[in-house]
This record gives sequence, structure tokens and C-alpha cells, in this order.
Amino acid sequence: MRSSISLAVLLVLSMGRGQAADPDPAAIAYFEKQVRPLLVEHCQGCHSVKTKKTSGGLALDSREAILTGGDSGPAVVPGKPEKSLLVSAVHGTKADFQMPPAPKGKLRAAQIAVLETWIRDGPFIPPA
Repeated sequence: MRSSISLAVLLVLSMGRGQAADPDPAAIAYFEKQVRPLLVEHCQGCHSVKTKKTSGGLALDSREAILTGGDSGPAVVPGKPEKSLLVSAVHGTKADFQMPPAPKGKLRAAQIAVLETWIRDGPFIPPA
């Protein structure tokens, strides 16, 4: 049942605000210069298929993985950072759901703002 729901959510997102067929060059640049470095440095050590680690069943290294999410659900709700688990995790609002964990610790406010802007604006995620 859960996989059917996840597939349906992914299909709806791919047809709606998930991502335009021809992405805006500014969205691509924002992702490559601001978002990708954050994900690589602070997230993909534990959430990447490439490193064979997907803590919580969540990988953050492909469009499909980000939109499908992990054990807790989709990591990102396009256009809605306030409903996105990724934003909740980096804000550290729940004791058992704080990312990145120690020793790296919480992201700076400016880094969190980058993720919130990215999600609010679409988000652009390049195909794998």
C-alpha cells in the first residue's frame, strides 16, 4: 500500500510543481552552487545510494529518492518547505529527528534558508 501511495505522490509531483520540463537556468545554477554542496557535505555521507548508506531508508542523491523519501515519508514537498521532512530535520525540532547529527551538528541559519528557498521554488532536482 505504501509503495502505491509513494508512486502516486511521485507521479503527481512530476506532473505538477515537482519540476518543469525545461528547467529555468537560474534554478539549475541555484541547485548546483547552493544546494548540491550542502547535500554532499552534510547529508550524503549517511543518505546516499552511492556510498551504500541510506539511513532511515532515505537517499538524497537523486530526484526520485528525494521525492519518494525514506521510512518517514517524502523528504521534500515541492513548494512547501514547512511541510518538508528535510526542513524539519535540519531545524532539529524533534529530538530523535535532528540532522545532521553530531559531530557535524546543526546547519547554520543561512544554510537552512538555502534549502527552504530551494524547496519553495520548486525544487529543481537534476535527473540521476
